[in-house]
Amino acid sequence: MRPTFLPRLVNGPLFDPVVYVRLLNLKSAILFDCGRMEGLSPREILSLEAIFISHPHMDHFMGFDQILRTILHREKPLHVYGPEGIRDKVIARLGSYTWNLTGGYPLKLFIHEVRPHEIIVSSACAHEAFRPSEPTSVARTGTTIASCPRYRVESVLLDHNVPCLGYVLREPFHVNVKVEAFAKRGYLVAPWIGKLKEKIMAGCMEDVIEVLTVSGVSLRKVMDLMHDLVVLSPGQSIAYFTDIRASDENIGRIGMIATGADILYIEAFYLGEREGEAHEKAHLTARQAGMIARLTGARKVVPMHVSPRYHDRFEDVVHEMDAARRSL
Repeated sequence: MRPTFLPRLVNGPLFDPVVYVRLLNLKSAILFDCGRMEGLSPREILSLEAIFISHPHMDHFMGFDQILRTILHREKPLHVYGPEGIRDKVIARLGSYTWNLTGGYPLKLFIHEVRPHEIIVSSACAHEAFRPSEPTSVARTGTTIASCPRYRVESVLLDHNVPCLGYVLREPFHVNVKVEAFAKRGYLVAPWIGKLKEKIMAGCMEDVIEVLTVSGVSLRKVMDLMHDLVVLSPGQSIAYFTDIRASDENIGRIGMIATGADILYIEAFYLGEREGEAHEKAHLTARQAGMIARLTGARKVVPMHVSPRYHDRFEDVVHEMDAARRSL
C-alpha cells in the first residue's frame, strides 16, 4: 500500500520540531509547527494549505514569517490553527510589517483559535493590508478541528505551563487500486484514477467519470469502478505531540486521539535522570515518551526536540525511549 501521507521531520530529532506532511496526489501539504524552516524548499512551502501550531514559543512559531514571505503572491489561502491566543499572535506578526504594496495580492489567511468548546475564526487579506476580520465562533463538540474528504485533523488541549495543542492527522480510509485488474478488464493507467479516488473519498458513488480503456474513452459509474478496481483498507494516521508534562490528564487526552497511530512524533527532551526538571518545565523525558508510545500502541515512534545537553548522547535517548516502549 502506497501511503497517502508522506511525513518528514524537517530539522531532525535534535532541533526545532517541525513535521512536514506531503499529501500524495493532492499537490498540497500541511505542517506541524514552524520553528526553523531552512530544511524546506520554497516549492514545499508553496504547497502548504494549513499550519498546525502546538503553541507560540519561538522555536515552534518563528518560521511563520518565512512562510508568509514565500506564499505572499499565491491565490490559494493558508489556514493557521493554534491554541487560545494564537489569533493575537498572528495578527501581531502581520501588524509588524508595512503592506502598502499588496493591494493587488490575492492571498487570504484564515486563523483558527482552538478552544475547549469552540473555534474562533478570523481572516486577513493581503489586499486589505492584512487587517483582521471580526472573529466568529464555531461550536466544537468533538476532537476534530479540520476536515476534508481526504483527511481530518483531531486535536486535544495539553499542558506546557501554557496552552499547547497535540494533533493527529487521520485518513478516513485508504483507497487501494488493484493494478492487476486493469489489464484484465481493459482499463489503462491514466490520471482518471486520481479522480476516481477523489470521488470515492467524497462519497460520490453515483457520479460518472471518463475513463481510458483499450477501446478509447468511455463513461463509467464510480460505484462500478470501485467494485472492479478498488479495495478499501484502514486509513493512515500520524500523531504529533511536543512540549508537554507527563501528567495523567495529558496522557489521558493523548489516548483520546492517538491510539493506534501509524507514526508517533513525540518529544524526548530529557533523559530520565532529569525527570523532576522535566515535570517542572512541562517537558517529556525519553522514558515518558516511550511509555506514551506503548500506551497508545503506536506502530512507529520518532523522537524529536531533544535538549541540546543530549546532542552528543542521542543514542542514550533512543535507548531509554525504546526500553520504556517495550516494557510490560
